[in-house]
Amino acid sequence: MKTSIKKIVSVLLAVVALVSLCVPCTAYAADSEAGEPVFLLLGDSIADAFGIANRDEACYGRIIADTNRYRYYNLGVTGMTSAQLIDHLDRSVKDLYTGKDVAVKDYIRMADIICMSIGANDYYNRADGGFLAVGAMLGVNDRTMQKIADQLYANLCSILDTIDALNPGVPVILQTYYCVWNGATVRINQVLKDGTCAVLEKYDKAHPGRVHICDISSAMEGKPENLADDCLHPNASGNVAIAGIILQKMYDLGLGTETTPVVNVPGEDWNVVQYYTKSRLIAAFATTLLMLVSGNSVNVPRMFRQLF
Repeated sequence: MKTSIKKIVSVLLAVVALVSLCVPCTAYAADSEAGEPVFLLLGDSIADAFGIANRDEACYGRIIADTNRYRYYNLGVTGMTSAQLIDHLDRSVKDLYTGKDVAVKDYIRMADIICMSIGANDYYNRADGGFLAVGAMLGVNDRTMQKIADQLYANLCSILDTIDALNPGVPVILQTYYCVWNGATVRINQVLKDGTCAVLEKYDKAHPGRVHICDISSAMEGKPENLADDCLHPNASGNVAIAGIILQKMYDLGLGTETTPVVNVPGEDWNVVQYYTKSRLIAAFATTLLMLVSGNSVNVPRMFRQLF
């Protein structure tokens, strides 16, 4: 029985990981007037808005920037771990508007506000991810999980030290992770959420006032309508909800003047069936199984409407 559970969980996590990693990373910049405050988004697939098709137009970062009339840059990369973000800081990215290569550090230097989503992939994107997931369900692998947490903390310190050296005192908002799985698999997602958030809180306590923790869980937890087909990432409505929470946080910190999200371009939900056009039935079956196992079966009818 345990072997069967291990195989099922490993396959499901592999599907989620492969889906996330199959999408190319993007970096884009808004073409706006000089003099506007610069809002920079860094991090993983949540920052990269994996759950929507028109990311540059409808990501929660774009909504935040449009609401407060900021100049917007998004350097989020789907699948990024904290170690990869360290490397990313030394690279250049192509601006999709100008076509020029721009150093990531130059974006950081010009930023007036930095918002970052990082940490969850340190647990997800691993060769032994399936074993860790089974261990989370059974309450074992604590030593391995602690090693991951310790390395994540060290990486987070390095990232924020680099940011502070490039742009001393720039406000940095660190987004928390969330738990959107229920039922038999809830412990997998909960352990990853707890591990990631514990590291963010540890940093905040060790460096008081250096970062601002923003808990985005209320936008996603218990709200399957805000989930993309992969049962992990925010869809269009999820991005709007996250934008609202971060806008409120920025308002409370004196970094923004508005709290009601302004959506200039509605988001288009990422559609797993359309993405895997040559294997639509297989994609539909795998997605249905994932929705059932993760406790998000309420979204199955939505997925089948996409199929037919």
